[in-house]
Amino acid sequence: MIPPLFATGFQTVFFSMLRIVVVALLAGVLVRRRVIRSEDIDTLSRITIHVLLPCLILTSLITRLDTGSTPLWWLLPLASMAMNLGGLFFGWVLFGRTTRRHPELIAMSGIQNSAYLVLPVGQALFPETFDTFAAYCFLFVIGNTPIHWTLGVRLVGGKGKVRLREMINPPLVASLAGVAIALSGLSPHVPALALDATGLLGSATIPLATFILGATLGEVRLQKLPPWHRLLGLAGVKFGLVPLITWWAISAFDLARQSPLIASLFMIQAAAAPATNLILQARAYNGRTEIIGGAMLACYVVCLMAIPFWLTLATGPVSP
Repeated sequence: MIPPLFATGFQTVFFSMLRIVVVALLAGVLVRRRVIRSEDIDTLSRITIHVLLPCLILTSLITRLDTGSTPLWWLLPLASMAMNLGGLFFGWVLFGRTTRRHPELIAMSGIQNSAYLVLPVGQALFPETFDTFAAYCFLFVIGNTPIHWTLGVRLVGGKGKVRLREMINPPLVASLAGVAIALSGLSPHVPALALDATGLLGSATIPLATFILGATLGEVRLQKLPPWHRLLGLAGVKFGLVPLITWWAISAFDLARQSPLIASLFMIQAAAAPATNLILQARAYNGRTEIIGGAMLACYVVCLMAIPFWLTLATGPVSP
């Protein structure tokens, strides 16, 4: 019999995520109906990456990153790197002998959608403390950006060369700038008008990111799927092994009691579906987008159940 508290917690998280799914499905339908074109998605993505997301990052870090109350904040990017590299390692162990056939599955085993999926989930679950959750999330993303743009591109790309300059993107610059301002003690001296302006622009990030996520998945065509046993292996690593190890670490360090918001972030990140940017990278570097797209859709279906399950198991019932 399922414990009542677990069932309640699972239901809360599941229905919070379901709201995100509805928006994403709407975006996907608009793409399928050709109301939204591929060029429109690219434009929305550029606006989000170059303007809206950096504004949200700066506002969250400047107003919410308190190094005094969170002295071990620097562990967040390190934990991110450990989670990504661990997933890639397990993916390599599982798919290493078939790397030439499906190297994309290795990338999908370790590189999760750490912003466009995690931020909407965090906003739905923790509306009262979302700014702090977002600040922790952006610190986490600092750690996986180099991995995403080096090993990720190497695994999903074709013969194109890795453009390392793409690692230095506006969200990363905004994250580093926000951390520098918080560490230097300059946060109280930032003009309120500037923070109001960045906060206003940043508030558009989450709904637009959710729309872009759905639109990107809506472009996917199920023309070619990896063999079913490899899809099961991918799901086993991404939604089984990585979250299980994360749950063990959270329990070992009693993180759910000491810092429930960080524990929730870790668990959501661990159970999140692969980054949709892998599709964009494969497209830019002449990779096999059809393989990634089919596996990606399967992963997002599993993710809808995986995040509620693991988050409830690790941290208990969540009250939005």
